[in-house]
Amino acid sequence: MKYDILTIGDATEDVFVKPEIEAKYDRRFASGKGIVFEFGEKIPLNSVDYEVGGSACNVAVGMARLGYKTGIACVLGDDTPKDRVLERLNSENVDQNSLIISKKVQTSFSVIFSINGDRTIFVYHGLKDYSELKIKKNIRSKWLFLTSLGENTTEIEKRIVAEVAENNSFFAWNPGSLQIMQGASHYQHLLKCNSVLFLNREEVIKFTNLNHASKTEEAMKRLRSLGAKIVVVTNGKEGAKAYDGGEFYEVSADQRANRVDVTGAGDAFASGFLGRLINEDMKEKIDSDIIREALNWGVKNSNSVIQSIGAQKNLLSRNEI
Repeated sequence: MKYDILTIGDATEDVFVKPEIEAKYDRRFASGKGIVFEFGEKIPLNSVDYEVGGSACNVAVGMARLGYKTGIACVLGDDTPKDRVLERLNSENVDQNSLIISKKVQTSFSVIFSINGDRTIFVYHGLKDYSELKIKKNIRSKWLFLTSLGENTTEIEKRIVAEVAENNSFFAWNPGSLQIMQGASHYQHLLKCNSVLFLNREEVIKFTNLNHASKTEEAMKRLRSLGAKIVVVTNGKEGAKAYDGGEFYEVSADQRANRVDVTGAGDAFASGFLGRLINEDMKEKIDSDIIREALNWGVKNSNSVIQSIGAQKNLLSRNEI
């Protein structure tokens, strides 16, 4: 089985709720605002929407919609949410040869509180032991895209390194919270074979273990020195930056976009960026115009997704971008 790209990580059921509650400005929160409610209180919901998500699933759907032959490696439980995920993957022509259905786990799900365009996410990871997540041996893919994982990922990491070394695959990575916490020095084996690394502005500082006063560019240079070929950092409304070891690139977000829900914005950006870059030979120096175009593709895809509820509904096709 040959793919243009194989995504590795989670697929989830996402439940979006809009409670009748206001965010309050409070300096005790890092963001400057938060939600406070009393125990035992009954809070009315303005709406409830059921969607499919999970970073591996979001990027798989995004790449398939851009016209690439796409597969996904993930583990689902044998339950009702699994049916919704499979229905979505089938409708988007995402191959499931490396998808595992296990009676030992529940399909992961998230509950997303959406308030005035911002959101708080409650996440349940059904898969506790990621050694159960495997890539079938007959799979060959030009690109591998690794998303957030939990514990026991040694075998998946070894497989990725082997695929890059033995089959000339290219490797893109969007580390999750556990990987961010463990730090870049823990993952030098992955960074040395990494073609594109995706992080947001807060994550890039934490991942490099720099102090909070450090500049984003300093952290990007650090990750480039550890092996990442192109380091990409997203920054919400401010757009995104990229660094290829010689030049910094920057693109602004479209301030006119109507922010309905920002869930999946980073995955949409990654899909757009890789959608432009996927046919390039990452062993060569990538032309600066291509990197700028990739940034623009990412921002356009992300701006589209945030204008509706759910991480996949407004993902763009190649013609739409």
